Formats: sequence, structure tokens, C-alpha cells
Amino acid sequence: MSVLKDSSIVEDDVEFTEEQHDIWRSLYSRQFPKIEKYICKEYQQGFKNLQLPADHIPSVTELNARITPRTGWKTVRTRVRYSDAVQWYKHFAAKEFLITDYVRTRDEMEFTPEPDMFHDVFGHLPFFTLPEYAEIQEMFAPAFHKATTEEQRENLKRLAWFSTEFGLIRENGELKIFGTGLISSSGEMEHVLAGNTPIEPFKVETIANFDKAIWSFNKTLFEFDSLSALKAELARYFDTF
Repeated sequence: MSVLKDSSIVEDDVEFTEEQHDIWRSLYSRQFPKIEKYICKEYQQGFKNLQLPADHIPSVTELNARITPRTGWKTVRTRVRYSDAVQWYKHFAAKEFLITDYVRTRDEMEFTPEPDMFHDVFGHLPFFTLPEYAEIQEMFAPAFHKATTEEQRENLKRLAWFSTEFGLIRENGELKIFGTGLISSSGEMEHVLAGNTPIEPFKVETIANFDKAIWSFNKTLFEFDSLSALKAELARYFDTF
């Protein structure tokens, strides 16, 4: 199943410049040493599955060859830097994950307010090789399309933001990075791990009171004990739609 007539979709693989490949190499070398030390075991397994190259930006063809056989998802390249929720969840319903053709600049190496290609690929895509993670992502599109109020849709976007984008997970009592916004951001990851961000339990009722922080570090973040615990908490709310 594919989303029809989306003019923002890039049909062929993008030809990136040598400077853009070099930015990828710099970002990769900066974040790679942190994977085993700070990032959750699920991401580590997905990273092994995906086999991202250190020396160049991977093509959509390379990525899908390792993702689709494992979970049925595929990546689709878009010209849009920040897709709106309606278009985003249309693609999600078709198991298509949008990745932008935008690459951050040298002065955005620590933090970029817009999700660039490195965030999309290095942060998100290792997870999409894991069936148990894909099951969680597959909860969002049906819930978004069932939502009957703007409040429900906004709460759903907050829950995605504070779980898959900026969530934290406990492993044997130790706090680990789970959210892809943290995985791809050296600056905010270090800020959180230094103890500078208050951490609260992941509860729908609490998260509904917090706004997403797009242009700055998040003021509060949330933790859960496992993927199954996250899935149960999301289902508890989505089942009310």
C-alpha cells in the first residue's frame, strides 16, 4: 500500500554533495561512541541490523533492503523538512516512514530544531528493523484517524514526542536514551545525561500538560520501564478514541 499523489515525495535517490557526506561522517563519528554506553539495548540491536555506513549518507534503496524484510516498513524520501501530522500519518498508515533530503549545516552540529536527514536515518531507522518497536509505531496512525477532537490529536502528538522522539527507558535501574531526538542530538543528550532535565514517569495525564519544545531543549522528559510498558500506556489512552 502506498500513499497516492504526494508531490513532496522524491521518486529517485538524492545525490548529496561531498560536504553533506562529510557532515554525515562528522555526526556519525560523534554519536557512534555513545551508542553502547548511553542508548537502550533495543536501539543497539536495530543499529546492528541496519548496518549504517560511517562514510556516506545511505540511499533509500540501501535502507529498505534491511528494513522492509524485517518489519514490512519502508523509507520514503520527502522534500518537506517538517511534514504536518495529517500527511505524516497517511504515510504511517501505509507503513512508510518519511525521511527528509535536508542536511543540517556545520553550525547546527550540536542541535537542530528541524528534523534533518541524520536525525531521520541515524535516530529513527534502526528501530524500524525491530517488530516490537514497529508494533508501537503502528498504533499511532489508527488513533490519529479515529480522533474526533483537536485535543485528542494534540495529545497524540505530545505522546509521540515524549516517547519515540524524546523518551527515556530504564534498564536494570539505569536510565538509558530511547527517543530519537536525543539519539541524534549530541547537545541535548549530554544535557539530559548530566542531570539537567527533570524526569517524570510516562503517564498520559501528566504529558497532556506539557508542550513540545521544538526550538530549545525540553524542560521535562519522561521515562518508562520497557517497550511493553510504553505500549500499554499508549493503548490505555488510544482505546478511548
